[in-house]
Amino acid sequence: MSVSKMKSISMLLPWLAFASLIAILPIAFLYEKGGRYLFYYCAYFSLTGLALEVFKKRAIHFTERKSLAMLMLGLVFIGWSLYAKYMHGEQGELYFTAGKRCLLAFLIMTYIFHVYREKYINQSLVIRYCILSLALAFVTASSFAFLQTFTSADRVVLGINRATLTAYAYSAVTLALIAFILYSKENKFKKLYFLAVSIISLYVIMLTQTRSAMVIHTLFLAYMTFRLFAVTRNVKFISFVAMLMLVAAGLSYKVIETRFDTTVQEYRDYEHGNDRTSLGSRFTMWKTGILSFEKAPFGQTQVERNNFITTYLDAHNQKDSWALIYINVHLHNEFIQYASLFGVLGIGVLLYFFYIFIIAEFRAARRLTPLAAAGIATLLYGMTDVVLTSIEFIAIFSILVVLLSLIEKRSEP
Repeated sequence: MSVSKMKSISMLLPWLAFASLIAILPIAFLYEKGGRYLFYYCAYFSLTGLALEVFKKRAIHFTERKSLAMLMLGLVFIGWSLYAKYMHGEQGELYFTAGKRCLLAFLIMTYIFHVYREKYINQSLVIRYCILSLALAFVTASSFAFLQTFTSADRVVLGINRATLTAYAYSAVTLALIAFILYSKENKFKKLYFLAVSIISLYVIMLTQTRSAMVIHTLFLAYMTFRLFAVTRNVKFISFVAMLMLVAAGLSYKVIETRFDTTVQEYRDYEHGNDRTSLGSRFTMWKTGILSFEKAPFGQTQVERNNFITTYLDAHNQKDSWALIYINVHLHNEFIQYASLFGVLGIGVLLYFFYIFIIAEFRAARRLTPLAAAGIATLLYGMTDVVLTSIEFIAIFSILVVLLSLIEKRSEP
């Protein structure tokens, strides 16, 4: 390859990687496959770009903490999958794809951050397009949610095609956007943006009918509205926001009422020894998952864990427990799932992951950053589900991390 051709490619790769990066979120909520392909293209452009930078002996920061958090998560997934498959003969996909996505996310983060530092693309232009990508993701996802509502009586699933995962991903993205608006500079449109994103996102979350998201997203909005009041001291505006939130919730009154009644009934059923419900089976999985971790604190295969849980439930006259249906998927709690399979190493990596995206963010900015908002939402949703092994969520969250990290660099000298 001639020197001039290599130079042309090295100049083009940052633009190709960045263009695919900012297109991922707006597309992913509409058409998951399209977002997936863009994610892979962005990763391949990034890998090629990193290879050229190494060839040119440029200094690359491979130890950036956010990138390392994704890398460590990916290594745990792939390492455990290799152990389960080749040492114990487990069949199926295991966590190979999830691990691969984390490794590709590491490459994307490393290269895009390098491109920004080296100013291969104008930094102010990068930040503007990152903000545009985040805003377009909200617009496209919300518009598609309304379209699905008008054309179907089913729960809103967007392009991800799973209501719960849709709720988690949409909530993380919109809460980050609202936090960005909240702490952005004052302008005549700030309150309008805050109002529109808050009310629309709340209504869309209600349309997914995902109980944890309905509660957590609402509480986040209440907190951010309070913070906005602390800044503006405008009682009329805050009252107006509160009223519109009530209207948005009121439009989904039947959904809220049904979900609340179901939750109360499922809890009562569990109290009377019936765990053959969504909530009751979760309680059983959490209990048996902790017990399986106590038995194998350094990790085990899924077959070993599930055999232990099955034996335990048989011994306690729970052969018809619904937990036996779900244990082949996961235990519906991020920490318990990691502890029961990956052991103390998995718990350590998960704690480091949330330290980087929540605590480190608070310590650096002394406030709730957009990335910390997304991190806290992910942590809370992981209390009743497992999101960080989802290949769709990994792609969305990692790209969100890149966009928000670049946007936050606006305040750096």
